[in-house]
Amino acid sequence: MTETKRTNRFALLFFLYFMGSSVAVAMLPFVRKMSDSGYMLLAQLISFLPPIAAYFYFTKKDVRKTLRLNPLGWKNALIIFSFGVSIQPLISLLSYLMSLFFPNPVEQSIAGIQQSGLVVSMLSVAILPAILEEVFSRGILLSGYHFLGKWKAAFVSALLFGLLHMNPQQFLYAFVVGFIFCFLVERTDSLYASILPHMVINGTTIVSIFTEGAGTGPVEMEQSAILVTLLLMAILSIPWLAVLLYIFLKLNPPRAELELTDENGQVYTERFLTPAMLCIFAVYIVCGIIPYLKS
Repeated sequence: MTETKRTNRFALLFFLYFMGSSVAVAMLPFVRKMSDSGYMLLAQLISFLPPIAAYFYFTKKDVRKTLRLNPLGWKNALIIFSFGVSIQPLISLLSYLMSLFFPNPVEQSIAGIQQSGLVVSMLSVAILPAILEEVFSRGILLSGYHFLGKWKAAFVSALLFGLLHMNPQQFLYAFVVGFIFCFLVERTDSLYASILPHMVINGTTIVSIFTEGAGTGPVEMEQSAILVTLLLMAILSIPWLAVLLYIFLKLNPPRAELELTDENGQVYTERFLTPAMLCIFAVYIVCGIIPYLKS
C-alpha cells in the first residue's frame, strides 16, 4: 500500500471517528450544564487526541520529524503574526460571501461564547484548535501526502481542512487559508508557521465578539453596503500582504524538493483520489452539506 493510500485511510477513519465522537460527547449527561466554549474544549480533546496518538503509535513515525517541530525564529514569527492579522479582511469577505447562501455557525454561537468568558473562549476557539487542527492537517496529512509533490500535497491537505469544518459556510475560507498555511510550513519547515497565524485569526474573532458584546453591538448595515465595505477592506489589505510576502520569501528561500524515481527512472508520483478519499467526500455531503440545505 502506498503512503498516500495509507494517509487517505487514516483521514477517512479520522473523519468517521470525529463525527461519531462529536455525537457521543453531545449525548453525555453533564454536557448540558457546560458552557458552549467548555463543550467545544471537551469535544476537541476527545475528537483529536486519541486518533493522533493512535497514528503515531501504529505507524512508529518520528513525531518531531513528521510534525516539523522546528524553531521558527523571531523574524518569521513577527512576519507570520502580522500576516495573521492582515489577512482578516480577506477571510471576512469570503466568510460573508458564503453566509449569503449558508448559515454561519460562528454567528449562531456568539451568545454562548460570550457567556463562557474570554479566557475559556480563547482556549477553546483560538489556542486548542490551532494546535490540534494544525497537527492533523499541516502535520500528519501534509507529511503523509509528500509523494504527491508539495503543491498537490498542499491542495489535498487544504481540501481536507476545509471539509473538516463540516459546514459549507466555512469551507471556502478554510480551504484558502489552509493552502496558505501549507505554503508557510513548507517554506519554513516548521509547523509553528501555521499554528501561530491560526491562533491569531481565531483569537481576533473572539476578541471582536467580546468587544461587540461590551459595546453597543454591531452596526446594522444593508447587505450591499456590507459587501462593498468588506470588498474595499480586502483590496486595501493586498499591498501590505504583498510586502509581508516579499519579506517572507527573502527570509525563506525555496528548499530543494527531493524527486523520487521508480525502477525505470521515471518520476515517482502517487494519486490521491482513492476509494477512501471518495468516502470522505460522501461523509461531507451527508453530514456537512445536506443538513444545512434543509435548514
